[in-house]
Amino acid sequence: MRKNNSKLNNGCLNIFKFLEYLYNNSADYETVYNLFKNDILQGNEVYDDKKLNNLVQVVLNKYINALRIFGVKIKKEKHKFILESSLYSIPCSDNDIKALSILSEASSKLPDSSINKNISDLLSNIMLRLDNQSRSALNAAIGNYDFSFYFTNIKDQIEQCRKYCNDSVILEIAYINKRKEEKCKCQPKDIRYTTKTAFLCGYDIIKKENIEIAIPNIISIGVNPRRTTPYDNVTTIVFKLKGRLAKTYQLKTNEKLDSKTEDTMVIINTGEPRDKLFARLMRYADLCEIISPKYIRDDMEDMINEALNNYGND
Repeated sequence: MRKNNSKLNNGCLNIFKFLEYLYNNSADYETVYNLFKNDILQGNEVYDDKKLNNLVQVVLNKYINALRIFGVKIKKEKHKFILESSLYSIPCSDNDIKALSILSEASSKLPDSSINKNISDLLSNIMLRLDNQSRSALNAAIGNYDFSFYFTNIKDQIEQCRKYCNDSVILEIAYINKRKEEKCKCQPKDIRYTTKTAFLCGYDIIKKENIEIAIPNIISIGVNPRRTTPYDNVTTIVFKLKGRLAKTYQLKTNEKLDSKTEDTMVIINTGEPRDKLFARLMRYADLCEIISPKYIRDDMEDMINEALNNYGND
């Protein structure tokens, strides 16, 4: 058995560090050069710049060739080392390839550049981990699906709404809701996409609730010169669950537990659109009670009474 060798150990560590840079897409030439240069300079010898550069290049080529034996392909592009294949590979079924190609085509047609980039980065990471056969099949499948019709008719409105979200302005919006024109003053926060349309998500400053407006239903938008503050969009609703529901309820992403006993559970909900929250809580019937704020509790009681009256009239 070979005895412990510090040079060999450092070499192994440098390979793993190099791989870390590659997987994080941060293997620029200067970073990698310094990694192996420091390894060479750990000895007592002194080198001039030319000899040091040659030694670093020799060591670097040695490591790249060693990784290639294990199936790791690396290319140099614009002063940066790029990972072309991974240490391990994932075989994909025909359905996997189809799903990935649809994701690629559909995301490229979204008018939101940030989402496009996120999905593109995800697909690039997946491609690194595919075996050669799956990678070739995916490259051949991309382009077989046409999603050019997606959001085409509202692309300009989406881009404008995205700009409003980034600018942190107050908007005065007129829109159609349930065949009636409504108006609101809100802070736009994000764009939400569904399979059918896109929604402008915001905080209604007058009603003090989160809202979602279908972008095709917007009639007009006026920009208020006042900028928003972090306190403009805070909506917190506290409710209590009882009985069997308190024992089985799973907290949502925008909720946290305030307190819990054997038969009750007090939950703090922040940021959920009020109409969606009300619809959910009403399904819990007498196992749910809104605690605060009072005006939300009153609104909920009004909705329940209205529903009971409508049911009674039928």
